[in-house]
Amino acid sequence: MNRSLPRQGPTIVRRARIEEWLERFKSAPVRFLTAPPGFGKTMALLDYLRHRAANGYYCALSAGATKEVLWSELAGALTVDAGFASQEELVRALAERAPLELAIDCVSVPASDGIAAILRLVEEVPEGVSLLIACRSRAVFQVRDLVSRGLASLCDAERLALCTDEIRHLAETCGVRFVHADLVRLLEQTEGWPLVVSGAICKAAEDNCSLHEAFANWRTRRGHFLNEFIAASLADAPEEHAALVYKLMAGSQIDELQQLQALEEQGLFVTHTADGYRVLRALSRSNLYRRYASALPASPMQVRLFGWFEAEIEGRPIPWIRRRDREIFQYVALKSGGIASRGELGEAFWPGVEKHLVAQSLRTACSNIRKAIAHLVGFDQVEAYFKTGHSDVSIDPDNVVVDVKSFIAHSNDGDEQYDRGELEAALVHYHLAEGLHSGSLLIGHGSGSWVALHAANLEQRHLTNLERLSEISADPQRVLWSDGRFAAGI
Repeated sequence: MNRSLPRQGPTIVRRARIEEWLERFKSAPVRFLTAPPGFGKTMALLDYLRHRAANGYYCALSAGATKEVLWSELAGALTVDAGFASQEELVRALAERAPLELAIDCVSVPASDGIAAILRLVEEVPEGVSLLIACRSRAVFQVRDLVSRGLASLCDAERLALCTDEIRHLAETCGVRFVHADLVRLLEQTEGWPLVVSGAICKAAEDNCSLHEAFANWRTRRGHFLNEFIAASLADAPEEHAALVYKLMAGSQIDELQQLQALEEQGLFVTHTADGYRVLRALSRSNLYRRYASALPASPMQVRLFGWFEAEIEGRPIPWIRRRDREIFQYVALKSGGIASRGELGEAFWPGVEKHLVAQSLRTACSNIRKAIAHLVGFDQVEAYFKTGHSDVSIDPDNVVVDVKSFIAHSNDGDEQYDRGELEAALVHYHLAEGLHSGSLLIGHGSGSWVALHAANLEQRHLTNLERLSEISADPQRVLWSDGRFAAGI
């Protein structure tokens, strides 16, 4: 095992499932870790080499690295004092040291001859030698072709993103308070982007914040770090690609599929989902590059979905143009994370209709929603509440307060406290939840099976809360009611 590996910080947590994936495919000539900057590719390589590789070596390549730089760095990693004067010498040295695993960490895109030398090494890698290559660009390293030929396995951004268990582990390691709902919320806000998740949690630990507040706190106090990180990552990108990323971060839409696909293939902060391509959510909601947004903070929009529907800003109701526009807003407001894909909305509101007609109808509806909100706050602040992306439609949970979401959060928090036997705290959360439950879901306004499904689930949740309230309150030895407040029984 090569011991000259870069040092890691004390709060870095091991990614067991990534290590297991890398070990499972170690028989492949090359394993690619390909994702945008900040997805933990380097940390995954180092953890794997430290804990799983019997004979592993690591080298990092800077932006624009030539083939000579590649040979020099690999000679240093393999402790070949004389260096390599050719690719043939490198291949012979690897064969002599086999079996081994060699990690090449491309911090940015190497020079064209450096890329060619790495691709040649993939083709000529000796028996018993396995390569691990971390890079941001699938296109540059012809990953798709190598995978289709059976020469490579791919660990992409979706796999490298943190899951709720890993977020829990990091929060516990840093001593940040949380309930389960906070884990889900942070995952939705960040899509598991390790750079953002770890930054938010570490900052929360510094400021003694709960996980519920972590993302907003980090965005407010350390958002400029993300600004600088993105700018540095784009420094070596082609000018036209960097300009597109900045446009996306500013809230602009790009309708050309080829442009978005090119950004995703280059690892420039665009992700691919079942519904298409879109900019990473933490960037599109970061407000770092909102050149046209008002400097004043947005007043919160209050949305009531229990009982008769209401949506208002500073006491003024949203003047919806059509019922369908209002129902689409209701649908998105009910979604976990406040995000719905365009395909999902099409199935819910225009089932069986041709795709181009659905797309046109949804564009019209979204335009009407924006106009209705702009009537109260002006077009420069609409996106503080409602956004339309290339593949999805969303509301900003930081500025849109939905009674159903608060009801669910308090109910889940009550369950967490109940399961731990902390009945005083559980009782408070259940009472707060029930204070928000002012009737059945969307009385007189909702239509469609999606309303009925949500209504049934929420009604069951309401009944469970009432049962728990009755159970806890019925035992005065466990929790006593005193002077309008809850106190633990003695």
